[in-house]
Amino acid sequence: MRERIVAILEHKKLTAKKLEELSGIDREKWYALRKGGRRVNEDDIKVIVDIAPEYALWLVSGKIAPESGQTSPEYDEANRNLTDQNAG
Repeated sequence: MRERIVAILEHKKLTAKKLEELSGIDREKWYALRKGGRRVNEDDIKVIVDIAPEYALWLVSGKIAPESGQTSPEYDEANRNLTDQNAG
């Protein structure tokens, strides 16, 4: 799950400082989580789901349901790249 949280943070370009502002969780804890120095806890999951509800299903299960608006950073990036291509 830590890898999925890190993927979301990178996709959303969220720094530890910004996460501290949004969540009230000390930035040092976010640094440690990102670097593998601590395990994910319930508070982390709640914050990430609040920030990126579109990734909630993927975060907890590794699955996506685009028809329900539940995707992943990788899915969104691939989809963005497809729509950015000039079809003409």
